[in-house]
Amino acid sequence: MNTRYTLLERVKNRTDEDSWKDFVEAYRPYIYRVVRRMNLNHEDSEDLSQSILLVLWDKIPTFEFNFRTGAFRAWLCKLVRNRVLNYLKTHNRRSAKLQDEAECIATSLNSMPLGDLEKIAKEEWEIYVGNKAWEMIQEEVDEKAREAFKLSMQNVSSEEISEKLGITVGSVYVYKQRVKDKLKEKVRHLKDEYL
Repeated sequence: MNTRYTLLERVKNRTDEDSWKDFVEAYRPYIYRVVRRMNLNHEDSEDLSQSILLVLWDKIPTFEFNFRTGAFRAWLCKLVRNRVLNYLKTHNRRSAKLQDEAECIATSLNSMPLGDLEKIAKEEWEIYVGNKAWEMIQEEVDEKAREAFKLSMQNVSSEEISEKLGITVGSVYVYKQRVKDKLKEKVRHLKDEYL
């Protein structure tokens, strides 16, 4: 697995298609989630995510990496905000209804302190990393462990989980801890790998 620093350095080389593919795979879903939190519909969010990736492809060679935690995400957050505002300005002429909707979103974004947007971006990052970690461990833990963990996240008691899955209460605790440990490990890895 590539480290975050080396991935950013590698995507600065526009001819490195594999690195760009890795970058897009890592960041496209995250960009989409942040844009959706700005109250755009699915189609506009998809279009805008693609547009943002094109801007990133153009601008990332000039990005200066610094080892401060979250520096790249803060830079990306500003870029996303500006692209959303530009998108709304250029696309709000389509119809009166869409214009009103776009103006409302643009007004909201313009009045939103950058710190609030960074908070949204951070929340979405945590969700994105957690979901990605969950996807990654699916084949690493057995089905009963996954089910025990999912049920516990739904506030089902250990006794009920034991009965439902046909395992001992002690096994429920072991399974939940095993999955939790794997998730923590993957989340830590992802946070190190991707900014």
